[in-house]
Amino acid sequence: MEYEFHFVVDGISVTDDEAVGIVHETFDGLLTCHRGRHFLDVSENGADAIDAAHRIVVRLRKALPALRLLRTDPDLVGVTDIAERVGRSRQNIQQWVNGERRQDKRPFPDPEGMAGRSPVWRWGDVNAWLTQFGEGDDVHAPTREEALHIDFELPKWQRSLDDGLPIVHFAPAVTGDGCDGDREMVQRLLEGTLALPGVLPRISSFQRWEQQRLTVVCAVLTDRLDRVVARIGHDETWAVLAFQGAESELHLQPLGRGPAPGGVPVSTLGLGRDATVGDLLLVQSHGPDAAEASLKPVVLD
Repeated sequence: MEYEFHFVVDGISVTDDEAVGIVHETFDGLLTCHRGRHFLDVSENGADAIDAAHRIVVRLRKALPALRLLRTDPDLVGVTDIAERVGRSRQNIQQWVNGERRQDKRPFPDPEGMAGRSPVWRWGDVNAWLTQFGEGDDVHAPTREEALHIDFELPKWQRSLDDGLPIVHFAPAVTGDGCDGDREMVQRLLEGTLALPGVLPRISSFQRWEQQRLTVVCAVLTDRLDRVVARIGHDETWAVLAFQGAESELHLQPLGRGPAPGGVPVSTLGLGRDATVGDLLLVQSHGPDAAEASLKPVVLD
């Protein structure tokens, strides 16, 4: 899915013809300046808004090393703004806000805040509400919660790139099956582990197409390997599988899809495509090179 981002930025200027050209030609984006503050409008595909933001940060850093993404801009709109964007009267919009019309669907979104005495909303929230009536503009923007998450992560992502390290995207292997809490626990443990000196360089040293981005898939023992591999992005070769073993110890395993360079096919381990994370752990734990097994990238062939 494609997501549209409005970033407040620094490090480049609308007077820099080269930067403006890169934004337009490479990203089909728009760089503007208002009252001395620069804004960047750009889109990116991703499994969700966080994933898309993660990807665009990497792409922008490659093309515009001086660029700094400060935060997302909420694109706030009032009743008049909404009326102009959707071609309706202010009275019509006010009826939506008051719940006097279109009560058969989910209610109009809560305002983001007040501008003077008038409420304002995130346009992304309003647009998503309109979509249920077939009137949205098919542009997906981060929700309030997603925008807060992105704003929190932006400094860390950019510091990692400054240090020559990949930025890590966490993804659950599966959702909605009753084990979401266990996968979130794996992520929390992993966040602490990756902060230890040398851990991130070690697990990201295997050959990848995109060296500045690393997906870590958090799983439980019953998750199938093919579901884990399905979380690897279209532009990625490898991900790191993270899970807890029988004694709650944290395991990190490079996992890819064929043909990925330098990997050990799971078929050579006696496993098929329907094998689970637990099956992989069992084979590796009882193999002749158990101590080194988890360091070898495994490919689902």
